[in-house]
Amino acid sequence: MTEKLILASTSPRRKKILSKFGFEFDIISPRIDETKILKKNNGNTPYKIATILAYEKAKSVLSKFKKGIVIGADTIVVLGREIIGKPKSKKHAFTILKKLSGSTHIVITAICLIDIVTGKNILTYDKSFVTFRKLTTKQINDYINNNHILDKAGAYAIQEGADPFIKKIKGSYYNVVGFPIEKFKRIIKNWEEM
Repeated sequence: MTEKLILASTSPRRKKILSKFGFEFDIISPRIDETKILKKNNGNTPYKIATILAYEKAKSVLSKFKKGIVIGADTIVVLGREIIGKPKSKKHAFTILKKLSGSTHIVITAICLIDIVTGKNILTYDKSFVTFRKLTTKQINDYINNNHILDKAGAYAIQEGADPFIKKIKGSYYNVVGFPIEKFKRIIKNWEEM
């Protein structure tokens, strides 16, 4: 692919994954009000919400460039029927991690690619199942006090000290980090035919 890639994201994790796999890209902050979009789409499935957010992020930066392919992404953590968002405080993070302790949750990351010139777009998602070990109060508190957790869906980052929490992952590890690179590479490889 010869098109320039533009990542509409503030996530250092997405930036890191794309760089690690040899992609060159520009980066720009998306201009969306996530809370407003979440309220408006309250009745939708987590998959639909993740894809809407990924699409809105990509769409929000289209006018800033003349050409290229914009990438938007959004990660949602789901336990049972509940969407586990980003914690509002350390106390809230504790409640979230206590909930995830000893159970299996789903991590959904939606990705959206939009060609600025043609308007061609692809919207898809990947999902991984993550099983947590039973966590002690001390483990949870130590983790919260030693990591930046307030900007993480589910109040944890697998690549930042949460590894010992995890019993097993079914699906893409990178999807859990925040960007399903395997799926993205397949899209990029077949972009012309899509």
